[in-house]
Amino acid sequence: MLPSDTQVLVDAEAVAQRACEWIAAAAQVAIRERGVFRLVLAGGGTPQRAYDLLADTPQDWDKWEIFWGDERCLPVEHVERNSRMSLPTERRFPIPAELGAEAAAEAYAQTIHDKLPFDVVMLGMGEDGHTASLFPGFEEGKSLTVAVFDAPKPPPERVSLSVAALQACRQQLVLVTGAGKVDALAQWRSGACLPIVLAVREDACLLVDAAAYGE
Repeated sequence: MLPSDTQVLVDAEAVAQRACEWIAAAAQVAIRERGVFRLVLAGGGTPQRAYDLLADTPQDWDKWEIFWGDERCLPVEHVERNSRMSLPTERRFPIPAELGAEAAAEAYAQTIHDKLPFDVVMLGMGEDGHTASLFPGFEEGKSLTVAVFDAPKPPPERVSLSVAALQACRQQLVLVTGAGKVDALAQWRSGACLPIVLAVREDACLLVDAAAYGE
């Protein structure tokens, strides 16, 4: 079953715009109540568009803390690093995936341990139903992070937040766009045991475009 707060929007641009507004509102509440806004970023084209829109809005950026849901084990400046996606705050906590999957996973678990719960965790979904770097058949441990050595798409080595860490938040925001996601979303709706199904809470906000929803 999809989350109770599932919103079907006309296209990916509308999803990105709604996400921008949603995140900004969540940030205002967090900063007013706790003085800091801790956001976990997701990779992908639609989240990137949301970040671009957000970056052009007036925010208390010095009170934002940015984390990442997963990272590829590539050099720091590599164009495919998720850490290249960001927002205009100095308080960034990238996954040190250049250390290798195991060492980086251990280091990042220590980094985020005292930051929980996050305020918002953003998630996307791949065409196979994966989220972050949790692919179908992944083994869930007890740690806050997962070292991935056999991802079915390159690079094979990655680091991901675990299901427990992805759920250790006040709110989850999930963005799903594109006709290529129709089959995975249909499986999600039918209750299939996909990584996205395991990671997303029932109280999450799911923003999906008409193409992915099959409309």
